[in-house]
Amino acid sequence: MNRSSLAGIGALAFGVLMIVGLIVENAPGGSYSANDVADYVRSGHRPLVFVALYLGALGVVGLVFLLARLRAAIADSALASIFWGLGLAAAGAITAGYALTTAVPIAMGYGGNGVTLDAPVTFVFSETGWVVMTGGCILLGSALLTFARAAVSVPGWVRWSTVVAGVAAIAAAAWFPLALLILWALAIGIWLLAARPAPTVAAVTG
Repeated sequence: MNRSSLAGIGALAFGVLMIVGLIVENAPGGSYSANDVADYVRSGHRPLVFVALYLGALGVVGLVFLLARLRAAIADSALASIFWGLGLAAAGAITAGYALTTAVPIAMGYGGNGVTLDAPVTFVFSETGWVVMTGGCILLGSALLTFARAAVSVPGWVRWSTVVAGVAAIAAAAWFPLALLILWALAIGIWLLAARPAPTVAAVTG
């Protein structure tokens, strides 16, 4: 299996597992609701939280495979280093955010019935995780915009869709733009698997 195929699988894993993980986890967010928090930390829901944490982490692993392939296509070594640094920082922040959102129910699962936490505090933990993930998305968006302006030989739609995905990731605090990032990851994954392109360095044109 070549690097493009691995990157394609990674892109699909990122696009699919991140969303599936968030749905499975079903962490409280947005407007505060004590009932939502109670449902989130109940013992019957905790196994799903563990599953969601693993799905999210695997999705980030897929993202790293994708970023590594994209980095290899960047001509300018300085831009490639900036892209890679931003991408790894983004991957770390997204993983940390997942860990924070799952921390309370997982701690209760390990600690047993003696571990309790007020619902508002649990909500703040969950929201803190979202904030950290949002920071990771901002870093990821910055990496994608760096890639889009670099000298790489890719189809035009790849470059411009990467710009859209980058802007959407930076706007992650609004939540709904993340759908564009996920769609981009799925499209890039299918492209890499179907075409198995081997992007080469292109000269910068005016």
